Amino acid sequence: MSDIDEEIRREVIAEVYRQVDELDWDGMTPRERSQWYVRWIDDPRIGGKLTRFIERDRVRVWIKDGPIKELPRARYGIGPYAQFAVSRYPGVEQIAHQAIGPAWVADPETVDIKPNRCLVRGPESDVLMIWGPAAKLADLVWAGINARVDGSAEPLIVVTSPQGTRLSGGEMLRQRVLAKQASIELRHITLRLARV
Repeated sequence: MSDIDEEIRREVIAEVYRQVDELDWDGMTPRERSQWYVRWIDDPRIGGKLTRFIERDRVRVWIKDGPIKELPRARYGIGPYAQFAVSRYPGVEQIAHQAIGPAWVADPETVDIKPNRCLVRGPESDVLMIWGPAAKLADLVWAGINARVDGSAEPLIVVTSPQGTRLSGGEMLRQRVLAKQASIELRHITLRLARV
């Protein structure tokens, strides 16, 4: 990443995020996404700029492991790519309200990543809210187990689905049962992207 001029790097990230925002990226199949990586290599606003600094065969990996890998966190307003996100999910406070209730207050000073988590203070107790997509369920449960072992606040897993996608009733039940095996409560919410 350090091989790329900083201004060019920022322009390319902004362009990738602009295009992703116009696509149904969350609803795309892996094959459809793969086709977009190929298009971006040939796009003069993306690959055309990057190939001035890195080899053409590294462009796809750079996009996938950089801007696209950080996209979910950026959409939550978290991480170094957050400034480039064109659309955002609700903030941690809104996620806590949606998942737990309006009386709960998220502490933004405790936000951590991989997976996303933060302390949420309630009327009588605190919880460690751990949230992310269903595809990261193993990471969410593992973080919950670690929080319990480390003596943190009671973990609560929140599986988030972007608006327009839907988990089946069977999938949701299985996820709750899996989390229950670790004695962790799991809730599901749907998040709407909003333009920044």
